Amino acid sequence: MLSLYQRLVLGCLLLIALVTGVSLLVRASFVQLAALDASQHTADKALAAFAAVRASLAREELTAAQLESGSSPQLSAALLAQAQGTQSTLDAAASAVSAFDSSTPISALQAEHAQILAHIRENFGRLAPQLEKLSGEMASNFDSLRAHHDNVVGELEHRQDQLRARLISACGASIITAIAISVLMVFFVVAPVRQTAKAARRIGQGDLQSRIEWRQKDDLGVIAAELNRLIVRLRDLRETESGRLQMEHQLSDAVVQSIFEPVIVTDAKGHVLKLNQASMELLGGASSDRMILTNTPGGEKILNAVRRAVTMQQASSTEGEAALLPMRIGKAQRSYRLRTTPMRDSEGKLLGAVTVLEDVTEMQEVDRFKTRFLSVASQKLRDPLQRLRLSLYAMAQGYAGELRPLQKDLVKGAGEEAEQLDDLMADLIEVGELETGRRQMKLERLRPISILQDALNRHKDEARAKKIELEMSAFADLGHVEADRRALRSILDNLISNSLRYTPEGGVIVLAATEIKDGVQFFVRDNGRGIEAERLSTIFGRFSGESTEGTGLGLALVRRLVESMSGQVSVESKLGHGTTFSFTLPIATVMSTRHPVEIG
Repeated sequence: MLSLYQRLVLGCLLLIALVTGVSLLVRASFVQLAALDASQHTADKALAAFAAVRASLAREELTAAQLESGSSPQLSAALLAQAQGTQSTLDAAASAVSAFDSSTPISALQAEHAQILAHIRENFGRLAPQLEKLSGEMASNFDSLRAHHDNVVGELEHRQDQLRARLISACGASIITAIAISVLMVFFVVAPVRQTAKAARRIGQGDLQSRIEWRQKDDLGVIAAELNRLIVRLRDLRETESGRLQMEHQLSDAVVQSIFEPVIVTDAKGHVLKLNQASMELLGGASSDRMILTNTPGGEKILNAVRRAVTMQQASSTEGEAALLPMRIGKAQRSYRLRTTPMRDSEGKLLGAVTVLEDVTEMQEVDRFKTRFLSVASQKLRDPLQRLRLSLYAMAQGYAGELRPLQKDLVKGAGEEAEQLDDLMADLIEVGELETGRRQMKLERLRPISILQDALNRHKDEARAKKIELEMSAFADLGHVEADRRALRSILDNLISNSLRYTPEGGVIVLAATEIKDGVQFFVRDNGRGIEAERLSTIFGRFSGESTEGTGLGLALVRRLVESMSGQVSVESKLGHGTTFSFTLPIATVMSTRHPVEIG
């Protein structure tokens, strides 16, 4: 059986042979038609020349008859001129007639008329009988020549018709043959390629039971063999992969179901894909209900957390009351903390989100008790502490008598410890007010450049004493922020004090602000020793500091104050390369005012 290339080459050779044969046939036919046309032209030329001789001889005979009836010099001259013209015409016709029909006695007729022309030149005797005789001979020969001409021309026309019919038949046959060869080429060349393409398309669509039947050892055969081998490998791989995926699916289901806390897996649109047993008990629905979150109290908050996680492409890390989700189970009221994380495949494509609900009811109660205790304790302890500080101050000033040097040192140390304890009490009271909601924010329009300048002025003396350079970087035309002046002052004081505490001599602390979308971001950047990576996640917790300096509540207070003003706080640090604390505050809305002229 011929290969694909052999079929293609054979078809091309057949087409070339067909075109060459038709070309040669057409050329030969046109050559023959040209020869027949030349023969017909020769016959027509001989007959026309003989007819011209007869016509000239008839005029000569008529003039001779007129001359016999009455002689005149004009007729004699005319007869002589006509005789010479006839002789010239006869001489010209001799070659044409001889070329067509050599049996016609044109030479004899030419000699006979030459004798008559000689008689005319010598004397004008009775020439009419001689001319009449010559005219009769010419008429007889003309009739014979015309009959021969008609036979020859008829035969030539018949041969021309045959040649034309053969040429038309050959062209028609060649067209039909070319069509047949093209059809065969399409069937035997293109059809296998199309069948291979269709089989490859079915394989690409997942039909691994298809096979390509082409066993020739050409390129198409190599492609077919490799595709068939690939089908077998894919089929084996799919069977193996299907079993592995099924085991992984069962394992993932078992892991999700074994988690004690409620776990909710949703797609990017918030439709539920999977629920573990704890979440089904909490939501009171089945895992097949994809719209269960829209029909459950508290589900809207979960959906909002999913949308935020999907939109921001990062895990939800909100703390405090904003992350708490109150849910009622029977008659009991429980509190859960939302933890939402985007879910991606191995290529990083977003698939949805995983939400974990952490039961923090007991922790919340303990935290509330602790907050109330600290608030009450700090308030109860502050009055005795103030009196103690006042007493120590009086002793240090000598109002209770002159103190010896050792006593002065002891009183000074006790005063410093009492001052630090007072700072701790102040922070505890402020944190307690925020936790219990007694602290109300008085939001107003504030200029970021003014806030930063005031903070720099408050701490420049302390920075100069520690040989630390305090700088500011902010544009004067930054948009106003909506914030509580006292809270913003406390935030910057805590962040700057923290940077001063951990920045060595010769260091630099930069206060900066820049405008972002719908807000202003403030920065406190230093080039101190930095913070360990493991501490960054808990840096804003209470008493998270490891140093003996400070109260340990400063950064926790910063976070609560920023979140109370609808902002966010973050930290970036690398050990040995400094620390940058940043927080955002919303831009103040512009209040439209009317000109007094427009009122009324």
